[in-house]
Amino acid sequence: MNETKPMNESKKEKWIKAEHDKAVQIHWDNLDRIRKLKNEQSTKIYRIYSYQISHNKLDKKAKEKYDLGLESIREEQLKHCLEVADLQKEIDKNPFEKSVEIMQKNSNKEMLSKKYDRLFNKNKKTKEVNNDEHQ
Repeated sequence: MNETKPMNESKKEKWIKAEHDKAVQIHWDNLDRIRKLKNEQSTKIYRIYSYQISHNKLDKKAKEKYDLGLESIREEQLKHCLEVADLQKEIDKNPFEKSVEIMQKNSNKEMLSKKYDRLFNKNKKTKEVNNDEHQ
């Protein structure tokens, strides 16, 4: 019986490490997701700015002559504004702070140790009961 205990401990330690690493990886993946969304936001915000420069130049020259162009620029700016807001909604679904909190909770080694005991000791008890019933 003493020979299996260290083996169980090492299985437990491996499981805890794997679960810990999984929680950390999920966090890093989320950071990559946020970074990509923020980069996309920045690109769209710069386009809004660029459109504004064009709008201002057309507006100074001859507003009546370029009304259609000015309206098209405004529509593109509005479209990009809405897209920036949608990207922010995506970021806000799992923002950095929440991601860190979840990672810390899900990678806590003490919590994982208790979870392992609950999951695998329950399975052992079930097997023992089944073995006792069949004997």
